[in-house]
Parts: sequence; C-alpha cells; structure tokens
Amino acid sequence: MPKPVPGSAPATHPEPSPVRPTKDDVVLHARHLEQVLGYLRDGTNVNVVGMRSSGRSALVRRVIERLNAGGSSVTRICGVRALQDRPLSALAVAGVQIATTPGQLPALSSAVGSLEVLLSARPSVLVIDDADDLDPTTVGAIVAVHSRARTPVLTTSRPGGRRQPGTSALTAELQPGARVTLAPLRFEGVHTLVHDLLGGAVDPATVARVAAKSGGLPGLVAAIVDTGRRENRIVQRDGLWVTRDSLWTTAMSQSVEPFLTDIDDAGLDAVTLLSFAGTLPLRTAQRMVAPDTLASLDDAGLLQVLADGDEPVVGVFPPLVAEFITHEGATMRNLLARDRLAEVDRHVVPVVPVGGEEAAGGPLEARLLAQHWTAERVARRVAWEQDPTPGAAVALLESVVLTAGAHHEVEAVLQGTSCEGTALERARLVAWTATHRALSSGTAADALDGLARHRGTLPGCESLLDAAAIDINLLVGGVPAADLDAAAPPADDEPVARAALLVSRAAAALAAGRPTRADELLDAVPDVDGRQEHVASLRALSRLLACDVRGAVDDALAGVERARRDLAPEALHEHAYVAGYGMQLQGRVVELDELTSSVLALGTAPRHLPHVQAALLTFAANAAEWQGRRDYARTTALQASALRGPRGPHPWMAADLLTALLHDPDDDAAADAVWQVALERAEAGFLAAAVTAGVRAVERSPSVERAEQVAAMASTCDAPLLGLLADYAVAIASADEEQLAVQESALYRAGLRQFAVRTAVARSVLLLEAGEARAALEHADSAWSQAGLRGRDLCGLFAPLDRAVNLTVREREVAVLVARGYSMPEIAARMVLSVRTVENHVFSASHKVGADGREGLARAARTWLTCGQR
Repeated sequence: MPKPVPGSAPATHPEPSPVRPTKDDVVLHARHLEQVLGYLRDGTNVNVVGMRSSGRSALVRRVIERLNAGGSSVTRICGVRALQDRPLSALAVAGVQIATTPGQLPALSSAVGSLEVLLSARPSVLVIDDADDLDPTTVGAIVAVHSRARTPVLTTSRPGGRRQPGTSALTAELQPGARVTLAPLRFEGVHTLVHDLLGGAVDPATVARVAAKSGGLPGLVAAIVDTGRRENRIVQRDGLWVTRDSLWTTAMSQSVEPFLTDIDDAGLDAVTLLSFAGTLPLRTAQRMVAPDTLASLDDAGLLQVLADGDEPVVGVFPPLVAEFITHEGATMRNLLARDRLAEVDRHVVPVVPVGGEEAAGGPLEARLLAQHWTAERVARRVAWEQDPTPGAAVALLESVVLTAGAHHEVEAVLQGTSCEGTALERARLVAWTATHRALSSGTAADALDGLARHRGTLPGCESLLDAAAIDINLLVGGVPAADLDAAAPPADDEPVARAALLVSRAAAALAAGRPTRADELLDAVPDVDGRQEHVASLRALSRLLACDVRGAVDDALAGVERARRDLAPEALHEHAYVAGYGMQLQGRVVELDELTSSVLALGTAPRHLPHVQAALLTFAANAAEWQGRRDYARTTALQASALRGPRGPHPWMAADLLTALLHDPDDDAAADAVWQVALERAEAGFLAAAVTAGVRAVERSPSVERAEQVAAMASTCDAPLLGLLADYAVAIASADEEQLAVQESALYRAGLRQFAVRTAVARSVLLLEAGEARAALEHADSAWSQAGLRGRDLCGLFAPLDRAVNLTVREREVAVLVARGYSMPEIAARMVLSVRTVENHVFSASHKVGADGREGLARAARTWLTCGQR
C-alpha cells in the first residue's frame, strides 16, 4: 500500500473518534470540524473559506488528526504564493515525484501519475491548504487526478467573491462540493480564548477591547494577547489581567500586514481613507471611493457594514488593520487620506442594527461607540478648559467615565472646576461628586456628609441633593424606607430636581419589592430632558416585578434598540439588564446569550455601573451553564468575581453570587454563601434581591426553614413575581409532588418557563425516587415538550434528573447509540462487546429510566438523558 507523503498527516473519517477534542477545537471550530468530517465521509469535497487568521489551517490540522486516527491516508498540498509562477511547484514541495524529462507535458503527466498512486490507498483524502496560491498547472493536475480517482478533497481559501479564477477553476471541478465558511468568533469564543491564553481572570473591558480590535479572528486574538504581554500592555494586577495604555505595538504589524497583500493600490488608498475616518456613512464613502473598489474590499472581507434604514455605516475589518495603517502606514499616503477627509462633511448619524446581526456587527459597533464618546470627551474638555464651570465639569465627567478615564483624571476635573454657575449646575456637580466618592470608598458616610454641607445653599435644588442621598444609599447602604412614602417634592424646586427625586424614590421602591408605589412615583415625574431612558428602564423593571414578563422584555428590548441608535452606553446597560432578567425568567436562553454577548463585547460599561455589568455577566454565565457550555460559564464567573464595586440594589447585581452559583451542585457551602447574600440584602431592605438570592439558595440545598424565610420576605412586598418565586421555593423545599404540580402549572401560566422546567424536573426526580420510574419518564418527556424549541437550550436544567437516573458509563454509551439508530449487533461491534452484554445494558438502562424498551430509551437519550454530559 502506498505510504502518505512525508509531512502529510494520515487522518480519520468523521465517524465518532476516540480522539478527544482539544481546547482549540472547543473554542474555535468544533462544529465546523464535525461538519467537514461529515462531508468527507460521504464523499463530498469541501472548500473551507476564511480570512487570514480565521483558523483555517488550525481546522485542517484537526481534520487531519481525526482522519489519521480513523485510518485514512492523507496527502497534503500547500499553495505557496512565491512559487505561483513555477508550474507544479506546490506538488514538488509536497513530495510528489515529478519526472525530470524536459518539457512541460511529460512533467505534468508524471505529476498526475505520481499523485494518483498516492491517492490509490483506501480510504484516502487529498488536503489542499491555501488553494488560492496554487499555480495553474498544479490546479490542472489535481483536477485531472480527481476526475479519475474521485478521492474526497478538502481545500482552504480566502474570501474573494467571484474574483478568484484560480480557486474557482479548482472548486468548480470538485463536485459534489460544499463550502464551509469560518466566520469570526462570537464574543464567547474570544472570551474563552483570551482566558485560555492568559490563564487567569481577565478584566471584562480587556476582553471587550481584544474582541473589538481582532474582529473575532483567533489568530489576531492570539497576536494581541502575546504582544500585549510582551510589551506590558496587558498586565496582571491583583490577580486580574488588565490593559494599560494602547494595545497597538509595532510588533503586531507582522500579523496584520498580510491582510493587505491581496489588494491593489486603489484598494489600499480606500482602506487608508476609511482607517483614518474610523467609520463613514456608506453614501459618503461612495463619494470618496469608487464603487467597484468598495465592492472588491467587501469581497475580500476587509469591510464591515452596519446597515439599517437609510443610513448604512462602513468601516475597516478587522479594526486592527485600521490601527496598523494609522500607526505604521506610508506617511504620504496617510497625509493624502487625512487631507481628503478634511474636505468632506463626515457627519455620521449611525443607526446600529439590533437582533440576529449583533454578534457580527460587534467590532464596528464598538468602534462607533468609542469614536463617538472619544470625540465627545475631547470637545467637552475643550469647553471645560475654556470655562471650567460646574455645568461644563459634569458634562466632561460623564464622558470621562464612559471612556474608561482613570480616577486621577476625575479628581483633576473636580479640583479644577470653579464655584461659579447656576444653583442647578452646582447642585448637579455636588451630587455627582458625592456619588463618585461613595463608589470610590464603598461607604456612604463621607458622601452623605458632603451633601449635607451644601444643604440650604442651593435654592430650588434640595430635591436633587435628596435624590443623590437615595442613590448613594442604594449603592453602598440600604433602602431608605422613610423616603418611599414621603411627601411630594417641593413644588418650587427646579423641575429637573423634582424629577430626579421622584425617579430615585421609584428605584428604591423597586429595590424594596414595591412596583405599585414605583409606578405612582414614575407617573408623577415631570417630562424633562435627560431622564426619559432611565424612567423607561425603571418602568420595564416594574412591569417585570408585577409579573408582566413579556411586556417588560418587549419594552426593555425597545430601549436597547434606542440606546444603540443614540450611542448611549448607560441606557443600553440599564435596558439590557431588564431584558436579560426577563429573558432568564422566560428561559429564552439563545436570545439571552446574544443580548449579553453583544453588550459585553462593546466594552463601554459605565464606571459607575459595575453592579449592572455583574448582572449581565451572571445572565451570560447562567445561559452558558444551561446550554452545557461550562468553560464559558466558569470563565465568566471568574471575570465577575474580579469586578470591583458594591452590590447593586436589584436582583442579580452581586458579583459574588455568580461564583457560588457555579459550584458543584452538592456543595452545601456554596448554598450557604448564596443564603448569606440573601440575608444581607434583606437586612438592608433590598427585598427583591433578597428573595431572588434566597430562592436560588433553596434550590441548591432545599431547606423548609429557609423557604419559609423567603416566603416571609416576599409577603412584605406587593410584587407578584416575588410571591410566585417564594411559592416555588416552598414547593421545592417541601419535596411534595402534589405541591410541585400546582406550582408547575402556575409558573407556566405566568410565563416563567425557566422555573416551570425546574419544577417539572424536581417532580420527575421525586417520582423516580419513589420507585415510579415510568411516571417520572412520562413527566420528563412532558416537561421537555412544554419547553418547546427551548428544551435543548434549557438542557442543563434537566441535569438533576440525569444524575438521579445514575446510568453507568457503559449504559450511557449504549443509550446514545440506541438513540442514533444502531442495531444491537452494530452496537456490539462498535463497543467490542457481545450482543448479550449490549442487551443487558439496554435492559438495565431502560429500567432505570423507566422506558419500555429501546424506543423509550432512545427518546430519553435524544432529549433530557444526556443533558448532564454535554
């Protein structure tokens, strides 16, 4: 039998292999790996298309390893651009024997014959990496061999639209064929890869910056992390990897410059122009760059367009290419580009799409936000330096905290601001300063003293100081109960001051679990500029606590869309929190994952809202946990645990909750830690957060006493959601099947699908423990069906039932193969067991599950039974 070419790895057919996927497979392209192997197994040729640094070669290596493990013979050929003018050079380099007889035709004939011999082994696969760089004669030789040998061929190429005559000539002949496109990593992939490369907790803003700059291309992610560490741009402080200064260094040029090798001078001029512009409306870009040049850059993957309505926005992709050009590009070309931009009206009114394209649009959206707020910060600093009034200072400080400004920058502005200005301007600065001091110190006393010193000195603005005092208590103190039912603000106060006080009281009422009172307060808020989005987010949270979950989520998602359009990070995070909270209750895990990933990827978490970021990280980790993506869940928990800042006033706004929630299910210490958070929140008056944490503690370690305490907390509130959750906790702790049945029905009716599924699983476990295995199976099947299309997304919630069934490793393997439709003899052959042994495993597994033979066992194995193993 002919041996594989030296240096080419023999590889495996895509049947399930004993080779365990490595970390890279899991992070980068596990799904594509199985997809490619499946095509090759069926005799279908595959063309893997991806940009440079997208992981094409890494995927090929994994494919070859798997093919090798399955006994296939692999011949690998690599295109080499420098040898494109040398006929058959790629084959010669790969070790294919080519006759030295003069003349092109004998050499071609010899190459075809030698390659055909190499591929005569069965099974055999031909792998062609970088097919774009093959010389035409080599392409002809491969096509000729394939027409006779019909060996499956795997090729990789770069995107190029329809303008790739070399690759097209090859792939057009490789039929039947399929294209597999390697898209950039989603935020989760970048997050996991960064944590894997750095080997520890990473600051959320650092992950977001790497994701945005790399565009999700794994090769660039690795380059940024590597050079960042070497150049001390990414450093470890107090156990947390953080970014200091710009991430760009000249050393990164080696990884970025190859992206520009496939474009002509007109394309390079266009990329340079767009790099200095940052982003441009597409109509403006079309006036400055020829349409065919823009189209060719788009074909090559070097542009990203955010299109919505009448104002699409275009920018360079990946963004690191733009940084390379602005930092390292040719001086004259750069100057010409900047001169052209100076002559054009570049006013951008970006309209950022929301929904399914969020993950794809992340890098450019992040750049839009950064570009907008950096420009705002520069303009506001100029205004403040010219006239350092309190009003100008507040405007500047708002932009500083939205652009990751350092603490000393804030202090410099506070110290350099004059005392001149209107009473309202001075009151705003006093309130801003007090809140900043409270967040910095983690205590309320000094901040409240600072407010007290200004009372009576700011006519018409006392309500604004009262509002600041409530906000400070909500962040670093407790719910000020006396303020919830206080009289209306003084009628002669400024409308802005009265609005601030009513809104702060409403936030406190929601924290105390009183949505009815919050609605009364919000209805009285004067219509003043600057408060509308905050009011809208509180109204949506009130609807949530009132158990109008669908309405709350719809309102919050509309707010997210408005905030994206307006480039408003604070409103974006507040609305995303409410939407994420509601989606979590509904069990809308895929949408929850998309929402949290898109917001976290922006890297614009306001400095004064770390508790909101903690909540979003918690939602992201929960979604990952329920889907079985435990690596992402754990690194997200690690990230949340490193956040600095106080616990927030509303549910899930405590970073220390997340780490405890992801501990082993049988870890009572973790349940105790969650319960302590519940008690602390309750003592401080944050009853909504206390009930939520208490319910989760009871889930982790059922306790009738704790459940009764949770019910007592909820009874002091008028929030139907909290009452339902408390009833659920009582039912879980009771271990009473009938009580669980009542709660399951009530939770489904209320739209709390996540908790309804949890209740159904608990019922099934009780039935199983009572010896009613068949009833347990029927109820588990019903719960899965009621979960609908989200059943697989909520797979992790079925893990307790999977553990209770307690199949052995062999029984589980057999159950999975039964679900795949294999016969008893086929299973015996695959597992190297006797048919009788397989039958015994099937019988035992069916008995444990409560299934009546193969069909019931297969149904369980296709749904909830293997959830705990994902």
